Amino acid sequence: MIITIDEFNTYSGNMETATDIVAMKNSLIKTAQEIVSEYLGYSVENCEHEDYISAIGQPELFLFGQPITSVLDLSLCGSAVPASDYIIRGRSLRLKNGVWPVGIDNVYCRYMAGWTNLTVPEEVKTCVKQIASLLLQETNGNIGVTGKSMSENSRTYINYTNFNKWLEKLEPYVVKRLA
Repeated sequence: MIITIDEFNTYSGNMETATDIVAMKNSLIKTAQEIVSEYLGYSVENCEHEDYISAIGQPELFLFGQPITSVLDLSLCGSAVPASDYIIRGRSLRLKNGVWPVGIDNVYCRYMAGWTNLTVPEEVKTCVKQIASLLLQETNGNIGVTGKSMSENSRTYINYTNFNKWLEKLEPYVVKRLA
């Protein structure tokens, strides 16, 4: 996971360390990380990816996972592409000489992409902590019911789980794909 229990405890202010509580917190962190990954369109945690990509005649080839940390296997139309022929540039591979030829699913790439606890941007980490903290607040049936009494009537407000307020801050990291 991209944040530790200690980071989460400090952020949430909940320092409970009973075994069952720590297991629940780990589950909440994992769920929050999955919510962020789904929003971004790729796994935030460094893991292996395998893509078939249709090249469009440009020197830059954008992969689905980001940031690319290493290329394990790369081929063009079934022929291996040596590592000396391309440069890893964040979320893309750039050919040193020439362009990736136009074709449908003509590039195969198996690679590692994502962040580690030490390399993840603070905005992403903070968003995971915020969502995990909200999920923690909703445990044991507490869904954020609040009330307001006025002179002649009262209102009850129910806070439902909508994480858009936090996720929207990650828009610069989102990978958009054409359908």
